[in-house]
Amino acid sequence: PAYDQIFVNDWVLLRETDAYYYLRHIENMVRNFPRFNAFDPYMLYPGGGGGLGRPFFAWLVSGAALLIGRGAPAQHTIEVVGAYMPAILGALTLIPVYFIGKELFNRWAGIISAALLAILPGEFMNRSLLGFTDHHVAETLFSTAAVLFLIMAIKRAREREISFSQVLARDWPTITRPLVYTLLAGIFLGFYLLSWVGGLLFIFIIFAYLVIQFVIDHLRRRSTDYLCIIGTPLFLVAFLMLLPVLGAGGRETMYRVSFLVAIMMPVVFSVISRLMAGRRLKPVYYLLALAVLAGGGLALFHAIDPGLFRSMRGLFGIFAPVGARLTILEMQPLTAALAWGNFTTSFFIAFIALAMLVYVLVRDRSATKTLFLVWSIIMLTAVLGQRRFGYYYAVNAALLTGYFSWKILDVAGLGKLLGKPKQVVTAVKEFKKRKKTAEKARPKRFMQPRGTWVRVIVAGIVVFFLVFFPSIGLWREVPTAAIRIGDGWLYVGYTRYIAERPPIIDHGWYTSLVWLRDNSPEPFPDPDFYYQPYPPRAEFEYPDTAYGVMSWWDYGYFIMQISRRLPNANPGQAGAVEAGQFLTAQNETAANELADALGSKYVVIDYPMATGKFYAKVDWAGKNLSEFFETYLYQTEDGRLETVLLYYPAYYNSTVIRLYFFDGRAVVPTESTVISYEEKLNAAGMRYRQITDARSFPTYEEARAFVAAQESGNYRIGSVNPLSSPVPLDELNSYELVYSAPTTTTLAGQTFPTVKIYEYFGSEAS
Repeated sequence: PAYDQIFVNDWVLLRETDAYYYLRHIENMVRNFPRFNAFDPYMLYPGGGGGLGRPFFAWLVSGAALLIGRGAPAQHTIEVVGAYMPAILGALTLIPVYFIGKELFNRWAGIISAALLAILPGEFMNRSLLGFTDHHVAETLFSTAAVLFLIMAIKRAREREISFSQVLARDWPTITRPLVYTLLAGIFLGFYLLSWVGGLLFIFIIFAYLVIQFVIDHLRRRSTDYLCIIGTPLFLVAFLMLLPVLGAGGRETMYRVSFLVAIMMPVVFSVISRLMAGRRLKPVYYLLALAVLAGGGLALFHAIDPGLFRSMRGLFGIFAPVGARLTILEMQPLTAALAWGNFTTSFFIAFIALAMLVYVLVRDRSATKTLFLVWSIIMLTAVLGQRRFGYYYAVNAALLTGYFSWKILDVAGLGKLLGKPKQVVTAVKEFKKRKKTAEKARPKRFMQPRGTWVRVIVAGIVVFFLVFFPSIGLWREVPTAAIRIGDGWLYVGYTRYIAERPPIIDHGWYTSLVWLRDNSPEPFPDPDFYYQPYPPRAEFEYPDTAYGVMSWWDYGYFIMQISRRLPNANPGQAGAVEAGQFLTAQNETAANELADALGSKYVVIDYPMATGKFYAKVDWAGKNLSEFFETYLYQTEDGRLETVLLYYPAYYNSTVIRLYFFDGRAVVPTESTVISYEEKLNAAGMRYRQITDARSFPTYEEARAFVAAQESGNYRIGSVNPLSSPVPLDELNSYELVYSAPTTTTLAGQTFPTVKIYEYFGSEAS
């Protein structure tokens, strides 16, 4: 359904901002395969930005493009391959999901889980749609495959009770399968780590599981050899795959330290377990020894490098982001509305399934189900903190719901109708031969036993409408952005999580950036510099011809890839503070100082920057939204209380408003309104402001004089019309409108181009 939205004329319109980051690096990689740039001068100006820290997804796309294009793919071919890759990887994810369900429960649970994941309408579907050219779906595929092979390795190792003695004796018939599955788990974990710089998440998940399983097995006086035989090679293989791309710096050091601990931990834990078991010490002492070891290790780590210790502790902030990062859509916490939009009924069924799983674990003591439980709980915690992790938790929710659905069908009798114990299969075949003649003589009876079939059919209908129907072809609206108001959230920007969702870039932005590429000077003397391999950051110097393009950080990758120009801010939030300060600056002098410091030559603004996204600029600039506008209540003629947004002078003085709504021209207000208000408390004890009177004055000076003359009361100057400034605005002499998008939008009866481009001539022009 989205084909005609992604492939428009000769363009390929991608679905989100980071897709253009990857497309830029894929273009470069195609020319220099398999080399990738760890530093990219196009990513941010001044200073440049980090390039590809983890190149595997770009390798996949560029390698496929080179293959299809016979070594020299056209630009359109590269873009088409990039658009299709997430859909292909999303479809492939169903395979490990099925086999995890089969290994943990049975093949029917696997089938239900895979079928459900295919239609869940949330983050997983969103990030695996045609045109969502980003690594997220690769993360899900590779991490799920790694967990699958780890489950298979643990299951076979426990069944065969492998030990160090068997490894040393090279008992290949016994140890081959667990070791092969361990190797595959390590390889897919390596692919995962090569796809995302935040891959320590799954290192933590597997590490946490191994610690828990070591404790469980030792307390039950069971050998822990198999955990060491699997755990250490698993981490070692993944680390060796990652090692060639690890750079220098804090995050990469954290990877090295984390892997050192992860590789050594199974060995240390296993040795302690063996020593204590050999000396017949009480199992509870194992817990004490591990606690002392962990405490001592953390204290030593803190003493050696306290900065690195704090940085690693800060990694757990992914479970609860704070501050301005909460203005980033994918970092917002999961709410009930978002949970329904992502998982429908599966989100709530998963809690029931988790409780059922805990009961089964207590009864069966399954090491593989323990892994699944630890994995699911950590991913649930992550998605509750950040909605972005919904594309991970979709796998867990599907598997948990698949397990729950199978149990319903099993209780109804489907297991008895379909399954036969292996030990009686041969006897059944012989019995059938002996009774073949007699069965032919009997009258055939349909659907026997009839009562069981009726129960199974009813249970199947219940499962369909409870589990599948809420996700099948339904159009639902879920909030995609939120504004913080006190301790709560005001949700805005609703969209539908289905394939019909349009790309993030529209015709107006695309044509505007193509114009900028064709009508602005090249930032580098050689136009092909865009495709070249670059030296490290420390060795790179920008030429005098380089300049920046100021816009909100959301659009930085558009500017980088489509215009091939250097943004002053990008979706990695680099430059977001400075961009917020520029766009909310209260006078031309302050705006020019920032533009000069950042080397800006052009300013690109759009309608959302002046409306729905205005709050984010205020937040990143370190200002308070109440400086620009606030909500008031007023009483209508029939006695009802209505809300109104009152815009203050600071709103109209903001650079983004002056450029977008007023084209940088001087504005002389025809009237200035002064409202008086009272602060009250509602029935819930929440404070609000109610307008008691409003007066209009012909000039702003008269309005200010009136407010200054009041000895008591609450008064504010403002306007309820975002296009009618109550305060005079000077002309912005340093900025000239050079392009307006052909697409338009309407606000308060006025029509505006969706995108505008200004050229900045420097502070001397003012």
